[in-house]
Amino acid sequence: MKHLFSLFVAFSLLCGNAIAQQTQEKYTNEIKYLLYLPENYNKDDQQKFPVVLFLHGSGERGDDVNKVAVNGLPKLIAGGKKFPFIVVSPQVPEGERWESTDLFRLMKDIKKKYRVDEDRLYLTGLSMGGYGSWDMAMKYPQMFAAIIPICGGGDVSKVWTIRHTPVWVFHGGKDNIVPLKQSQDMVDALKSINPDVKFTIFPEDGHDSWTSAYNTDSLYTWMLGIKKFKYSKVPVDQQILDTYQGSYYNDFTNDTLKITVAPGIVNMIRKRGLLK
Repeated sequence: MKHLFSLFVAFSLLCGNAIAQQTQEKYTNEIKYLLYLPENYNKDDQQKFPVVLFLHGSGERGDDVNKVAVNGLPKLIAGGKKFPFIVVSPQVPEGERWESTDLFRLMKDIKKKYRVDEDRLYLTGLSMGGYGSWDMAMKYPQMFAAIIPICGGGDVSKVWTIRHTPVWVFHGGKDNIVPLKQSQDMVDALKSINPDVKFTIFPEDGHDSWTSAYNTDSLYTWMLGIKKFKYSKVPVDQQILDTYQGSYYNDFTNDTLKITVAPGIVNMIRKRGLLK
């Protein structure tokens, strides 16, 4: 009996030690990126600068960040092109795709480290980066002043989130890698709620429509003239508010939104997936 009791105590102690033996560890998600600062960045430590986040295509993935300079804005910069804005060009590891949450954290870090004009953050990308641009813009619609997706595509059911974001889309008419329809569908879905969306097709370009796009000088004039959309308070007549009372159903998400109105107050209650 004593032996059994001793074994039980020893086993209990061992289990207790096993449970207690935990160590604090940390996983760090490293993102490599190329950084370009305008020539006059260090002349005035009070001046803030626009930022362009550039997303490369699938061919530039890997662990050598210099591969990012093969195409697009980093290529122009490597060739001596000067821009009046900061350019951030991250790299995706081999076999992976753009993750908007990772890019969001990167942009938070950029804003901490550099003098950034937060009203003029812009997003662009080519091919895989074009898809990444659509995705990130729709997930964080209040982050960017304007977006420039090139030969990409996305989820047309979510374009309503960027109804206030100026968009200029580029695609090659002879693209046999990403069909022109991918961009066309996004533009068509956006037009009814964002009529100012711009769409440029280069009839003779194949998949590489980014060379023509980034050599379009008017693109930068257009982009830099845009500041981030901000909602503003507007007085609304009570009779107009009353017309919005009722229940609204979203076909894409199966959500129901119920709106009730009292003097000076609008209450909205969202119920998820009622009809699923």
